[in-house]
Amino acid sequence: MNQLITITQNENNDQVVSGRELHKFLEVATPYTQWFERMVDYGFAENIDFIGLSQKSEKPQGGRPIQDHALKLDMAKEISMIQRNEKGKQARQYFIEVEKELKQQLLPQTPEQQIALLAQGNVNLNKKVEQIENSVLDLTDRFGLPSNKAKVLQKKVASKVYMFTGGKYSNAHKKLGGKVFKEFYKDLDNHFDVAKYSDIPLSRYDEALEYLDMWQPSFNTTLEIRGLNSQTSFDFEE
Repeated sequence: MNQLITITQNENNDQVVSGRELHKFLEVATPYTQWFERMVDYGFAENIDFIGLSQKSEKPQGGRPIQDHALKLDMAKEISMIQRNEKGKQARQYFIEVEKELKQQLLPQTPEQQIALLAQGNVNLNKKVEQIENSVLDLTDRFGLPSNKAKVLQKKVASKVYMFTGGKYSNAHKKLGGKVFKEFYKDLDNHFDVAKYSDIPLSRYDEALEYLDMWQPSFNTTLEIRGLNSQTSFDFEE
């Protein structure tokens, strides 16, 4: 394809054209600055559809910089169409053909390239899924344990305390059950650095269950439990 108007690539990988070069190709009689300001009024935005550029004057004695603009292809196409003349149609069709060629170049040509593209797509998809999962998990952790899991943990704690104290109706449980509950929850909160056990992050729920399985009352509390239960047995025998 013959290059009617120079197309370059900016730092953002956008295809752009010089506003002044397009103005010259379209053979617009209005001075460039006035013409471009009128074109912008059609709804184009700086730093989105175009970027302002300054060029040094070619005059030997210097002078004010010449204002130019880097236009994205979509803007260049629309401006060309607005002109409603043969040069505008020619420029617009040229930009459309350039875009087609660029898209064609980006398409995988061989089976190997197609496979590589699919593989890369899967990698990108897996990364996005992982990011979403991590975001959801982070958000969930901020709210602590859901009520159903908090209840499971609570029931397991009760069973554990009953086991340590010798049963729900044992003498030790009646006198020390509350103390053992408080001791456990205090240790649990300290271990997970939370204000209350229901604030434990969901991501550490399994860790909390394992901690419960390993936990035991303090040595002094254990001695008190044994003493109360042995005393109960002795009194029963009498």
